[in-house]
Amino acid sequence: MTARLNRSIKSSIAKQLQRDTQLILQTKNIIEKEFKVLHNKLMQDFESHPVTRELKAGPSSSNISGTLPKGNLFGFIGFFAESDPVAEIEKLLSKTEIFIKRRSMGTKGFIWTYIVTAPSLSDLHKATPMPWAKGLSWLREMEGGGIPNLGQYIHKRADSGRSGAGLQNKKLSGGGRVKIPYIKTLLNNFEKDLLSIQASRVSKSIF
Repeated sequence: MTARLNRSIKSSIAKQLQRDTQLILQTKNIIEKEFKVLHNKLMQDFESHPVTRELKAGPSSSNISGTLPKGNLFGFIGFFAESDPVAEIEKLLSKTEIFIKRRSMGTKGFIWTYIVTAPSLSDLHKATPMPWAKGLSWLREMEGGGIPNLGQYIHKRADSGRSGAGLQNKKLSGGGRVKIPYIKTLLNNFEKDLLSIQASRVSKSIF
């Protein structure tokens, strides 16, 4: 009898909570606030990453990423001197949003289902074309098997080159590849961080 009564009371409370617009709004605001903190962290991690800093610095950058024996990634990959190779990545990451899809009542409070619209790796690869090879992505190559022809890279000021910060000597051995974890790692960490959103604590205290 007592057990049935307890279930009845909990069921009644649950129905009241589902109609409690103030609680629902409070919980929604917490989800959005916690998401904003995590999204800001993603953007800060992107901005502070050695690859981002090196490519943003352009042809005159030092090798902040530590990927080359000399020169820098900007000149090695061969970007045009006035370009910003990471601008499109930054734009896609900044557009990441959260949408609350639905809510339901569980045994310990509301269960919220939300969708995060982070860019896919496919989107990022399309936004990072290799300047000297149509159909290739410098981002995909750098995070995958590595960008080839390290042995042919000559670091020097050269007005004839795209970047003005390096040349390729095809007579030299092309051995060696440049490979470093970058955006894929940042997105994986962001996905793990999203699991920490604990908006349900607002309604847990009611039970």
